[in-house]
Amino acid sequence: MKRFLSLAPCFLALGLTLLPAAKAALQLHPAASALPFSHQGPFVSTADGSVLGVEAKDALRSNDDGRTWNKTPLFADPAKFTVSNERALLRTREGVIISAWMNLAEKQAPANIRERWGRSDASVHDFILPTYTCRSIDDGKTWETPVKVNQPWCGCIHSIIQMKNGRVVLVGQEVIPAWRHATVVFVSDDLGRTWQRGDTLDYGVGNHDHAGSIEGSVVERKDGSLYMLMRTESGFLWEATSRDGLKWEGLKQTTIRSVTCCAQVTRLADGRIAMLWNAPPRHLPTSGSSRAELSLALSDDEAVTWSQPVVVAADYSGRAAYPYFYERKPGELWITTMYGDVRMKINVADVGKGKIPVFVKPRPDPAPGGVVFFGASTTAFRPGVVRQVFSERVAEKLAQHGVRVSIHNAGVGGNSSRHALERFQRDVLRHKPRVIVMQFGINDSAVDVWKSPPATAPRVPLAEYIQNFRSMIAAAQQQNAKVILMTTNPVRWTQKLKEVYGKPPYNPEAEDGFEAPNLLAYNEALRQLALELNRPLVDVHAAYPGFAAKNNTNVKDLVPDGMHPNDLGHQLVAELLTPVVIQELQSAGK
Repeated sequence: MKRFLSLAPCFLALGLTLLPAAKAALQLHPAASALPFSHQGPFVSTADGSVLGVEAKDALRSNDDGRTWNKTPLFADPAKFTVSNERALLRTREGVIISAWMNLAEKQAPANIRERWGRSDASVHDFILPTYTCRSIDDGKTWETPVKVNQPWCGCIHSIIQMKNGRVVLVGQEVIPAWRHATVVFVSDDLGRTWQRGDTLDYGVGNHDHAGSIEGSVVERKDGSLYMLMRTESGFLWEATSRDGLKWEGLKQTTIRSVTCCAQVTRLADGRIAMLWNAPPRHLPTSGSSRAELSLALSDDEAVTWSQPVVVAADYSGRAAYPYFYERKPGELWITTMYGDVRMKINVADVGKGKIPVFVKPRPDPAPGGVVFFGASTTAFRPGVVRQVFSERVAEKLAQHGVRVSIHNAGVGGNSSRHALERFQRDVLRHKPRVIVMQFGINDSAVDVWKSPPATAPRVPLAEYIQNFRSMIAAAQQQNAKVILMTTNPVRWTQKLKEVYGKPPYNPEAEDGFEAPNLLAYNEALRQLALELNRPLVDVHAAYPGFAAKNNTNVKDLVPDGMHPNDLGHQLVAELLTPVVIQELQSAGK
């Protein structure tokens, strides 16, 4: 992480701050705005309304909402102490500020931690990264001598709170003899002067340098109990509860899916509990490690249940992780991260206004002589919904047959053959493919009865639909490209489809009540066109019932949302399509 403030003391002396260079890969929620500084949290508000934070050697203060900052030293002897990036900060109700951190100046470890970790000739005591706290009783102007809370190696400090009874609770961790980290909790009843050690929380899994139930974050519930969430490698956050911060119970897995990274929880001014964490990114829902998306969720029942997560920041070429909350004023959240340089503010009320789009990995233009799959949403990639669409499956099957050609998916959701004709040159022909696979029809044949006033005819008339195919096939032939036609998959009613389309000419009571008015005729017309032009046709629609029966299911289960195939549906298309693609490539001289 770049530490602009520590590199520019002359600017700080003038009350200025250096801003980070724009990070092109980082995306913020549409309702968010960038904070006007580069350093990370945590922050607290002082009695005069200033913002206070800490860095490696200094306390930082802003009187103008972060536009400019001034610094004061944290230590009388700065050579002895260096504050870690992973740190916590609290201003108690009595006005005492407590900072907590690992002291990098005392860090001791073998030259190669991972090679030495867990060896029979090594000891956990060879790894030292002590935990300290430091107090200020004048709102950060001066600081007392730091107090050592714990000696062993600590991998993360980022949560400290004051309970309603005045007790201060600090969540730490340490390396245990099982060669993993475990959470350790400390409490203070004298505002951080002295500390007692509480329970060690070890969920018993792993033996490497980032294993364990670790990086805990704690919040006090309205009933006075404490609730903690911890990072694990299980694919979920784990939880534990306590009445006093010393004795902990109920260590168990939550239902909150998480990659191997920490969460941060805090109580908001409106009474809700907020959580920031790295859920598996939407485009990689089974990932246990990608920290590309930072999500926010809210709980109005004391962390029993949570709202649907909203991605507030994303970096798809890196990570947006290790977050810090700061509620600058009621409802206004400042969110900063240790990794990914997130520096943003957002109003809680605006979190539902817009979203960061699901990431789709940019794909390079295909090489000439390959196969282009051209269609609508039943062709397009569906990250987070379908593991592999049929174009990806065909690509794998071709490789298994020793066929090495470029594969390109040119599917676009919502497209009709009218849209297809408009983009045919740009999205297909310019790539000079040998084979083009075309599938359109569901959108063409749809009658938008949900509109006001309701539509009474298909979006694209049947005659135009067939003419659009004629035009595209003729253009492909002029470029010596082979065209494979495909009928659509069946459409089956769901409750949502009935709510939108369940009125004449559609019959929501009939199994094929969406198809019968138009779609069946469009598929039949495409079959006739294939015969007329001597073009191969993959009859997907006709194959569904037999395939479903062979797999002990039904057609409706292959299109769970009514219109779009699931992975099994895409498997069917790939099985039907692969031999036809191979045949056409061979006939084209490949």
